[in-house]
Amino acid sequence: MAMAVSFGEQLRLAREARGITLKDISEQTRISTQYLEAIEKDEYKKLPGGIFNRSFIKAYARSVGFDENEALDAYKRTADSQGNDLDDVSSSPHKFQVLTYDQSARSPLVTALLTGIVLLILSLGIYAALHWYMNRNSSTPTNNQPLANTPAETPNQTTPANNTTPPPIDPNAFTIQLKAKEEVWVRFFNDGEKNSSFANVMSKDATQEVKPQQQIRIQVSKDKVNALEVTINGRLANVQFQDVPKVPLVQVIIKKDDYKQMLAQ
Repeated sequence: MAMAVSFGEQLRLAREARGITLKDISEQTRISTQYLEAIEKDEYKKLPGGIFNRSFIKAYARSVGFDENEALDAYKRTADSQGNDLDDVSSSPHKFQVLTYDQSARSPLVTALLTGIVLLILSLGIYAALHWYMNRNSSTPTNNQPLANTPAETPNQTTPANNTTPPPIDPNAFTIQLKAKEEVWVRFFNDGEKNSSFANVMSKDATQEVKPQQQIRIQVSKDKVNALEVTINGRLANVQFQDVPKVPLVQVIIKKDDYKQMLAQ
């Protein structure tokens, strides 16, 4: 005559029939494999007790396709036969392992999300470092990049007179004057040069006069775009700066052939 199978063995057989491991159930229910093994061995004193035990039994049964109500009834009968108080919660300290599992079993979606967050933080850090480095370099004058002269030091550089009638346009002239209304970092390239003719911080009210042959490309810090005043042949210009890819700068290209459309009326 075959021996009766205990409740815990019934659960174990149901699990094995489905090809499920205790680790699989632990990942699905967030119940420690230590508690799952105790359930299969009917060793309920190793569980936290009370409502926790019933919750664990229902979760285990649901994972292996065992009827939850039948599982609870079988659990009660088995616990009564062992003299266990179903409402007794163990007073010994437990390290709650319900929500812990092997880190290697982490969901790929969670891993991808964490990786994305880390990459975002790194990108922001790199951008902040680049911005700080550019500001630091621009505030330190070098031998090859003299500080912008003020109008008092360069008598040959004149500020356009505030006349009500703008001067006539000389088709052969092409003189660009830059004036800083506040401290601002500026760089410009003449006639398609790869290396800038000027790259430095212009102090407030400082000016730079340039006479390119055909065109000039002017770059300025993005957050100080309104701090630079551009004058072409003595007439104030309304220039539209465009973003420079990958760096916090904006730029405008002024050509001798079509600068007239930029002049203020």
